Amino acid sequence: MTKKETQNILQPIIGQFVWGAKQGYGSFLNLEFGNPKTEFSGIHKPKEKNKFPFNEFESRHLTIKGEHSFFIYMSNWKIYAKENELAHDESERDEIEFALGFINDQKLNNVIINTKENITKLEFDLGGIIVISDENYADEINELWNFYTHSDKVMTYRNDRKASYEKTKTEFGEEIFTEVVGKITCPNKGYN
Repeated sequence: MTKKETQNILQPIIGQFVWGAKQGYGSFLNLEFGNPKTEFSGIHKPKEKNKFPFNEFESRHLTIKGEHSFFIYMSNWKIYAKENELAHDESERDEIEFALGFINDQKLNNVIINTKENITKLEFDLGGIIVISDENYADEINELWNFYTHSDKVMTYRNDRKASYEKTKTEFGEEIFTEVVGKITCPNKGYN
């Protein structure tokens, strides 16, 4: 994947406010950008012999997502307020919630992918910084982050310094990954 292709994919969230920043399962983080949209799940049928009364009825779930979602996955990450570390991937949930509260409502200024150090930085306008690395994930190939776009495509960046940009419904293992080389700064500031 070329620098220009990567910059074009990430460009729509530059200058956008992050909202709905939250911790998911384990240390996973999700950041929403752009206008909210609602997604309804299919109808969940009750399972036999449920021990929870609310599971005896059909239900559906509503999710509010942004036009774009940045999902930090199998990686190490740290959240900073300027030079001060607020939380990292092994922090307590309340520390992570506090750090994400600081990131929420900030405008994304830059995304920097440095393949030499294998880190990705998200830099925000009020001093918030998220640094994503593969410090403890170098033993096998892992997806460090995914960027879901409004066009139902996802850019996936792995710890082997390869990325793909495919339809979200592409079968696992069918994605085409290509090497990302050098330092990519979005927006392009003319020095990468």
